[in-house]
Amino acid sequence: MIPRAKEALNDLAGRLGMRVIPELGNPYTVADTGLISLLMTMLSTELESGVERRMADGEALKALFETATEAPGADARAAFADSHPDSLALTEVTAWLDRGLDLLIALHAWAEETTDADLDRRVWAFLAAHTDRHRFDL
Repeated sequence: MIPRAKEALNDLAGRLGMRVIPELGNPYTVADTGLISLLMTMLSTELESGVERRMADGEALKALFETATEAPGADARAAFADSHPDSLALTEVTAWLDRGLDLLIALHAWAEETTDADLDRRVWAFLAAHTDRHRFDL
């Protein structure tokens, strides 16, 4: 068990940036090592809060789907609204959310095709909030 996994990944990324990169001579190796360090920092954020952010997305999708009862696919959206991920493992939560996002794509296409401006606005508001939740602040 790694009790402070986020801190461990951030410490390793910092060590790469402060101790390893200055010792490298090849510019491509420097760039690759810098990218690895950045990705480790991003992974630490995913490890820390990825499940929480995806669950928030799922709850927001459920709320949005409950307001779109007139659009085709209402039964599938209602089934998603009554569902939960199989576990809290990141891969399971991601798979569950992906099912909801697939439904959102179809709903959004319908809203744009039928010019349902209110639903279209609510979908865009969800997408803006989703993007904000998944932003990496490095």
